[in-house]
Amino acid sequence: MNRRDRDPRSISTSLDHLLGNLNAPPVDVLDLIFRDWSSIVGPDLARHTRPAAVDGGRLVVTAGDSAWANEFQWLEKQVLERLSEVTESARITSIHVRVSPSS
Repeated sequence: MNRRDRDPRSISTSLDHLLGNLNAPPVDVLDLIFRDWSSIVGPDLARHTRPAAVDGGRLVVTAGDSAWANEFQWLEKQVLERLSEVTESARITSIHVRVSPSS
């Protein structure tokens, strides 16, 4: 281990390193997705869905009921394009939608 490996790092840098090892987007991209969900998917869809997790390049989204889950699945391609545009990253490559009545 060299001296540089032992120097203090910011939490953000450490998390980015960990997320990179998991093939997940960097912290700032995740923050943007979770914080600006409404501007990414639009207010109607945001009222009934929310990002729940990121698993590698897959965004897991919860929907309040099956109708909104189906609507989201129809819009997956547009949402992926919007995510790439807003985050300036193509690390999210797929979306999995699950129904969770508390969404």
